[in-house]
Amino acid sequence: MRIVSAIALGLFLLAALVQLNDPDPGVWIVAYLIAAGTAGLAMFGRTSQPMSGLLAAVYAVAAWASFPHVSSEASLGLSGFGMASLGVEEMRESLGLGICAVWTGYLAIQGEKIRALAAVGIGMVAIGTSGCAATTPARLDAVAGQVVDVPRELVVEPLPRSLVARDLENPRGMLPRENGELLVAVAGSGNSESRPTGALVVLIDENGDGAFEERRLLLEGQASRNIVDIVRRDEVFGMAGIAAGGGATLVSLAYFGGPSTIYRVDGNEVVEWSRVFGNINDLEYDPLRDLWVGVSSSSDEVVRLQETRGSRRILKVPPLPDGQDPVPGYLRHDPVTGDLLVSLFSGSTEGEEGGLGIEIVPRAGGIIRVDPETGDFGWLVKGLTAPTDLELGPDGRLYVLEFCSQFEQPVETWSAMWERPVHGGFRRFSGRLLAIDREGGGVTVVADGLDGPTNLALRGRDLYVAQGMGTPGRPIPGPNGPVPLSGFIERVRLPAPEDGA
Repeated sequence: MRIVSAIALGLFLLAALVQLNDPDPGVWIVAYLIAAGTAGLAMFGRTSQPMSGLLAAVYAVAAWASFPHVSSEASLGLSGFGMASLGVEEMRESLGLGICAVWTGYLAIQGEKIRALAAVGIGMVAIGTSGCAATTPARLDAVAGQVVDVPRELVVEPLPRSLVARDLENPRGMLPRENGELLVAVAGSGNSESRPTGALVVLIDENGDGAFEERRLLLEGQASRNIVDIVRRDEVFGMAGIAAGGGATLVSLAYFGGPSTIYRVDGNEVVEWSRVFGNINDLEYDPLRDLWVGVSSSSDEVVRLQETRGSRRILKVPPLPDGQDPVPGYLRHDPVTGDLLVSLFSGSTEGEEGGLGIEIVPRAGGIIRVDPETGDFGWLVKGLTAPTDLELGPDGRLYVLEFCSQFEQPVETWSAMWERPVHGGFRRFSGRLLAIDREGGGVTVVADGLDGPTNLALRGRDLYVAQGMGTPGRPIPGPNGPVPLSGFIERVRLPAPEDGA
């Protein structure tokens, strides 16, 4: 018994030590130190069976409560040691707590009190189970309300648009500044063989003509990754969402396969604000509740972001009707209802690494509204194909980007994309910007022929659209023949409120 206890003591102390790298280490260090303490007492025969039984019950309830209850995430949690998503980390936390429960339970049953202790443990687990079940949403349409179903055929009413910035390597999140500058998150080239090219860039309109002729770097050398080898589509991850609120400006680095880094921008200084499990592709400030929220596209979650302390789950979005991942990608706070509006891109029916990567169901995506306090949610807009970002215009309409019209010509490797002009998984120059009247239900196309549009940013009536997602410079099919892929930003001029929708 003494040898077993000594081994357990060493393992629990090691487990507590590695928690120093966790975004929220305190509670886990304490949990493993308590287990280590019981092992130390057991080495000298000083174990308290009632106390061990109580600890076993507490550990068991905590393990159950932190278990993600999703089989795919459970398998991911045992396949490696990278922090790929919040769900994966929850799986590992649950496993660690389960080991603590087994150990303290083993100490507790060394006597006659086993039946009483087992009864207490079963009762506490039952309470924990019922509590978890009561807060788990079952269906995507769990909250009733008016839903806009986008028609298959739409009227095109183009708004004026112009090119304002070019030659950017995967521009993503944008934030207009009061001095006329535009802060842009640049995801980078995605080429793992080159130096990291992710950056935070300030675009400057020198002559006041609305275009950005100058730029300066606030942050460079950030991680950038193309995941074509995983999904067989030309997708680049890196610097992502930007938002301002509550006296702060935050930027996310959503590096695929690892925790996201959240930076805070103070003038020209950029400092780390937090580290968060999952790919935090977008973030937003909720002024009604004075909190920061984000969406994790890798774990299908809406989360509350916490300075230096990672995140807390608000909602785990359930699978779509055809069984595919919902893939929440972008969000906005709705000042009208107080809800969060979240776009669901929709994943492949074959899973992230299955099939050809293009088995994505047309019109399966949409926008849901989420109550950040309760996690209640429901459809707001249905019938979208690969929606990305969204904005609320000054005319009261909801503006939504669709990334492409269909998925085609997947590629197996990064080098294969350079052999000839290919779409690379997404039909190029088939994206569009929709204007949606939430009250009347009307939907119109106000900009089409967009190339892989990912992000929106609003300044007055000027709506900026970031485009050109993919490998910079590779040949792609253009509207009038092959062209090199390039990142750029266009400006769409929205109607004034008095112009009507």
